[in-house]
Amino acid sequence: MSEVKKSLKESKTTSVVAWVVILFGIVLGLAFILSYGQVETRNDNLDIIQVWSKEMVTVGLFIIFNGLLFGYLFLKISSILNHLENNKN
Repeated sequence: MSEVKKSLKESKTTSVVAWVVILFGIVLGLAFILSYGQVETRNDNLDIIQVWSKEMVTVGLFIIFNGLLFGYLFLKISSILNHLENNKN
């Protein structure tokens, strides 16, 4: 039982959470862009066309950026925890 507790460290867990947050942010941002990025509008001949909405693509890019930012912060916390765990032993 004690071997299981020694193998599971807070720094490793935080690192895994960070990578999950990064991947989730990228996937969610791309899904948002692909789902809501194209909108229908009319051209000069009053034909219905699909164009990329700058606002929706920007929101999707910000979702990706936020995932990367929070993941990076979790990785930094993981690095600090790893340093503290190594100094403690």
